[in-house]
Amino acid sequence: MIVPVLLTLTAFVGGNAAVAAEQAGSDKRFGVMTHYAHGWDQRSIPSIPAAGIASVRDELYWREVEPEKGVFRFPAVFDSYMARLAQGGVEPFIVLSFENGHYDDGATPHTDEGIAAYARYGAEVLRHYGPQIKAVEIWNEYNGTFVSGPAQADRSGTYLRMLQAAYTELKRTRPDVVVVGGATAGVPLPYWEKLLQGGALAHLDVVSVHPYRYDSPPEGIETDIAELAALIARYNNGEPKPIWVTEIGWGTQAAVAPGDLAIDDTVQAQFLVRAYALLFSAKVKRIFWYLLRDYEEFAMGLLRNDAALSPKPAYTAMANMIRQLHGAEVVGREPTLSDLYSVLFRGPDGKEVRVLWSLQARTLALSGVTGVVDLMGRPLGYSGTLRVGPSPIFVTGTMRGLPVATEKVVADSRQGFSAMQGERGWSYGFVRGTGDVYEPLPVNQSDDWRAAWLGPAPYLWVTAADQHPSVIGGVPVAVVRRWKSDHEGRVRVAGSFRGGKYGGDGVGVGIVIDGKARLNKILSRATAVSETFDFTQRVQPGTTIDFFVNPGPAASIDHDATAVAVTISTTER
Repeated sequence: MIVPVLLTLTAFVGGNAAVAAEQAGSDKRFGVMTHYAHGWDQRSIPSIPAAGIASVRDELYWREVEPEKGVFRFPAVFDSYMARLAQGGVEPFIVLSFENGHYDDGATPHTDEGIAAYARYGAEVLRHYGPQIKAVEIWNEYNGTFVSGPAQADRSGTYLRMLQAAYTELKRTRPDVVVVGGATAGVPLPYWEKLLQGGALAHLDVVSVHPYRYDSPPEGIETDIAELAALIARYNNGEPKPIWVTEIGWGTQAAVAPGDLAIDDTVQAQFLVRAYALLFSAKVKRIFWYLLRDYEEFAMGLLRNDAALSPKPAYTAMANMIRQLHGAEVVGREPTLSDLYSVLFRGPDGKEVRVLWSLQARTLALSGVTGVVDLMGRPLGYSGTLRVGPSPIFVTGTMRGLPVATEKVVADSRQGFSAMQGERGWSYGFVRGTGDVYEPLPVNQSDDWRAAWLGPAPYLWVTAADQHPSVIGGVPVAVVRRWKSDHEGRVRVAGSFRGGKYGGDGVGVGIVIDGKARLNKILSRATAVSETFDFTQRVQPGTTIDFFVNPGPAASIDHDATAVAVTISTTER
């Protein structure tokens, strides 16, 4: 299973890409987003099979395929890149997008005529390229910015009509084609529930999402997928539906203030492997990294956008991961300490390989290890102990000895978020000025993006992920997420606040336990934009722990949305 020698990109540029793909051991689970339909330099195509990446996600734009109403002509640039992908043994996964000026006044199709025309366009794409195209995706981020005109008034309803029409026409043309639906920006459960209630599962073969986490590490992304999978099962008689992540990625970025997330080339590579491992652990079937190469303002590529298309560490990390996991299927994440991650894969011969990392550096005494390879594919020595940290390693053998958490989680602010006040111990409210009177937020409301508790002032909200304070009559209003204990004994309270990055006068954050302040900080670009906490506290039934977000010192509420994450656990087992 250990393959320490990596094939280099330069070995295949100008060579036989199909042979490269075979030698690299291409794997359909691993894909990458490209923009050859935008006119990208096709010299980068050999780098895809050289890494073992089996598929690209790209587009064949409707407006260019049907330049005259009812007349279909495929531009030479489309035929060229499709031919070169075929030569390299790379499977094209095509997004059917976007508007066509001959229909619905150039807006997103919403009339019966426009939707039928969109379906015909998809069928023509399949006829033109034949079995080279094995999967297509219906639009891109319909819940986000890629919708115009009347369709915006009912995104889920209009998308359902488009999905049904396209699915029917595509299957009539090619019964074997895989129709992928959703392609949502994020994992917006309220929007997905509308689609599922409307019968979307009957008109797609695969569900797709884009669970980006631009300002945070990958950990927790698997929970987003698990929540979506549970929702799907509820509308699918308890049965799963395949989930693909058709966009995910992190760009390199500098920190704008203390506490901000800085991502250099090495961290980007670490995040790639950690994200893929976590998504596989949540049973995601295929994942497409955004992007193959840096593009415009997006420094998210596996390659640099230079004359040599130089590989970045993320490219090498991707290629190494594909080699280490070749032929092995995911078993799942193993029980460990909360900040230690071990995702187990097992080959058809029973051989085990694990992707292992820790958010804090630690030394592990392990047995059964037969080989260790680092993020870049370099073999590491092993003498009974392993030093692990944020950079994932690949460990083969029947490894034993991972430390297991002794704590039991009794409350989680994200997973415990509810449309009912007090459920799972959580409630949502606000406090005016410098007073201490807690008032419940009165309204629970969902839109396509999120479910939220709302208050009697602009922008006063609590969601599963964040909180936003406000001002009433010139008086600052703190928004509060409250946990009420039903336990007796000591609990561990751990988590973070993250806000104040984008300007304004910052935000105040705090923790108050039974009316006594435990934490009080200002988050801003001038100080720090995040605050972590981890402490133990004795509680009894009825103890309240409040997590506050206040307007900043000048009572401005600009840029005050603040991410809040809390886990409360006990040592009881």
